[in-house]
Amino acid sequence: MAKRGKILINVNDIIGKRLGKLEVISYAGHRYDITRGGERMRHYYRVECECGTIKIVQRGQLTSEIVHSCGCGRGRKRGY
Repeated sequence: MAKRGKILINVNDIIGKRLGKLEVISYAGHRYDITRGGERMRHYYRVECECGTIKIVQRGQLTSEIVHSCGCGRGRKRGY
């Protein structure tokens, strides 16, 4: 369990889940960032994309689906 503001979160709850093209492999740790509202703890996870690329991604970006792949789909030509 880790604190999120005044709320405790289970950092292991998304490990093993598939979010978009990414599978969450493990918890990679946390870091404190300075924001307008003060200091904020950010949690990071090691993820593996369907293409085999491994990245570290912030929890909020995973759960809100801002990041759903490693970027491997960029640069493909779209057939119109």
